[in-house]
Amino acid sequence: MQTAKETVDLKKVGVVILAVAVGVIGWNSPVIYPLKLLVVLFHEAGHAIAAKLVGGEVLSLTVNSLEGGLCTFRYQPTFFNTVVTASAGYLGSAIFGALLLVATLRYRAGKWVLAILCAGLSLVLILWVRDPFAVGVTLALAVVMGLGARFLPVDISQLFALFIAAFTSLYALFDLRDDLWSAERRAGTDAAILEKATHVPSIVWAVLWTLLGVGMLAGALWFSSRSARTAPPS
Repeated sequence: MQTAKETVDLKKVGVVILAVAVGVIGWNSPVIYPLKLLVVLFHEAGHAIAAKLVGGEVLSLTVNSLEGGLCTFRYQPTFFNTVVTASAGYLGSAIFGALLLVATLRYRAGKWVLAILCAGLSLVLILWVRDPFAVGVTLALAVVMGLGARFLPVDISQLFALFIAAFTSLYALFDLRDDLWSAERRAGTDAAILEKATHVPSIVWAVLWTLLGVGMLAGALWFSSRSARTAPPS
């Protein structure tokens, strides 16, 4: 009988460090501009999915060149529906980031991640995106993901998907920090919408979403770190 535990994958560690460095040092670099638009799409897709889950109708979904986005929908504005749909943007980004981390770190499903991103972006494009800029961005990102899934070697596709996962998680936290922890910027966010609808101060929603976002990402890292396997008997 012989057992072996997986060692730390230095390539994966390097990719995660690179994603953090790019986010912290090169936040305004045009190189990562497409990735930032991708996370904005995740944010708006979170609203759209939540609206559908509560029985609403999604009218449109768009992103703009300033890294902003908007999802318009109709729904029955009950307390529950309002909380779910308004929370689904920031928390949706964090959920997407957490799922991508688990898929790439624990299950090494790089090609599947890229293929699913391609399919998801294509579906969003067909169903909801109509603005020319948003159409171009969504289509270009879907093509890149699809080509990566089809043609990149397994190891390279894994590292590429992991970089997207790490960057998405980082952007989700930055998004929460930048939009929700400034009283001036919070005035035009989903937290302000909930304050008006529920009379709960927007800072309370900011705190709650931040704690949930950090908790989900920490949980994804913890779950992924428990991936050591015992080798089969030799």
